[in-house]
Amino acid sequence: MSKNACVLVCVTSQPNCERLIRAGKKIADGERVPLQVVSVQRAEECFRPNPEALENLHQQAKAVNAEMTIYFNDSPAITAAVHAVKEGAVNIIMGFPKENSTHFVEDVHMLAPNIPISMVDSDDKIYQMIPAASPQTIHHR
Repeated sequence: MSKNACVLVCVTSQPNCERLIRAGKKIADGERVPLQVVSVQRAEECFRPNPEALENLHQQAKAVNAEMTIYFNDSPAITAAVHAVKEGAVNIIMGFPKENSTHFVEDVHMLAPNIPISMVDSDDKIYQMIPAASPQTIHHR
């Protein structure tokens, strides 16, 4: 059974993920739901994690009173989508995909098609995939 609704921010261990957490906080406050942060690291990282990067993510989440979950799994889209559904996410926040990037955004959208996805570009602009629309339909928020 899912928990109460939340906004879920998907982050990596890169330092620029703070902007995603800030955007997620803004959306969560607007929706009046708690914020959660999830990071899916490669499975091999569980044997040699980057403690500084993980601590930085934890501190960023803590600064906005968000719960932080870290998974070690080689199927990040599946892991993030299952977590989003399980936690009752009303919106999933991600970075805007760069050219030649993985298909993480599209895969999560395909796996959790009823949850809106908000993508944050490098200028902090937020774009949203609407659940009823096709994956190519993106709206600026």
